[in-house]
Amino acid sequence: MSSNVRIEKLILNNYRNHNFIELEFKKNIILICGKNGSGKTNILESISIFNSNVGLKKSNLRELIKNNMKGPIELFGVNLLCQFNKRSLKVGLGLRKNDSNFKKILSFEGSKSKVDIDKFLNIFWIVPKTTFLFQNAPEDRRNFIDQMILATDRNFKKFLLLYEKYKKERMKILKSWNDSSSSWLDVVEQKLASAGIIICDARRNFIKQLNINLSEFNSTFPSLFIELSGEIDSILRNKPAIFVEDYFIKKLKENRKKDLLTGKTNFSANKTDIIVSDKLSGIDARNHSTGEQKMIIFSIIFSFIKFLESKINLRIIFLLDDVFSFLDKNHVMLVLERLDKLNVQTLLTDIRNDWVSKHPKLSSIIQQINIDDKSLKVDKI
Repeated sequence: MSSNVRIEKLILNNYRNHNFIELEFKKNIILICGKNGSGKTNILESISIFNSNVGLKKSNLRELIKNNMKGPIELFGVNLLCQFNKRSLKVGLGLRKNDSNFKKILSFEGSKSKVDIDKFLNIFWIVPKTTFLFQNAPEDRRNFIDQMILATDRNFKKFLLLYEKYKKERMKILKSWNDSSSSWLDVVEQKLASAGIIICDARRNFIKQLNINLSEFNSTFPSLFIELSGEIDSILRNKPAIFVEDYFIKKLKENRKKDLLTGKTNFSANKTDIIVSDKLSGIDARNHSTGEQKMIIFSIIFSFIKFLESKINLRIIFLLDDVFSFLDKNHVMLVLERLDKLNVQTLLTDIRNDWVSKHPKLSSIIQQINIDDKSLKVDKI
């Protein structure tokens, strides 16, 4: 099913190294090229910030502001002109200083609003760090899967936020725990367990679909199987959710003193890892060569794209930062062709653009933007 959201124009003001830049996007696939240090990744990051407080660079909001910006914080901004359900919509992002920190402010059609941007715009990104997925911490692998789920399931984000909220509430109660607070602690633990089970079940069902897709790929792809390693995930395979939720609550009660002493939730929905193994040999992806790991990552991404093909009214945009540094060029071409067929707008960065002209099919679907072009950096207003 084709996507019904796209960005037609991007304007940056005092964003990192960009004083001002205005870009118009006219095709499904947008190649942003330019020399090192020209701010290619910053373009992608500015879009990713709409769905995240840290974006694809995992930076704090203060770092987004151009170093030598003179004047009030209102001079900073990211503005998008989007096409959504055949309707144009102006979306803006600014910052507001709150004590020593900064807070993100969104505007719709020029007015500050609390409208949930996830209703019409979801961003999925791949960055060079992705190549180290199997060498990094379990949290990185879990976030990789969560990001895919978030791109198509708005409720998943809601429960992730609720889960973190209830964890903080529970810890706060534990720190001032007495007999009178026990009943409230029971309530919060029940809510925490309920949200946790929903999160675990969403991951389990999504990974199940990825495995189905992986099993249908031809022999050019590695034969893979993905599973979750957490205790809750293991019990959910054989027991109904209501049983697992009661078990979750029981473990939270048992761990009250331990959690208070350690300052963290020791039995959690996030105490899990994403285990990817070769179906034939059983070898864990973490024990494969770097080249094999890259192919495994590509296979998972391709399985995700196949998953998107079954979805109605996609509201997703892909950001691929410097993917040629860690994925085979032929694999990247395959991904771009598939995304174009899906009508998913995709922005990617590369130092060079000569490879486009060597592929006639790609040159017809790719718009090339060289951000070293000074005409893009002149305010036309």
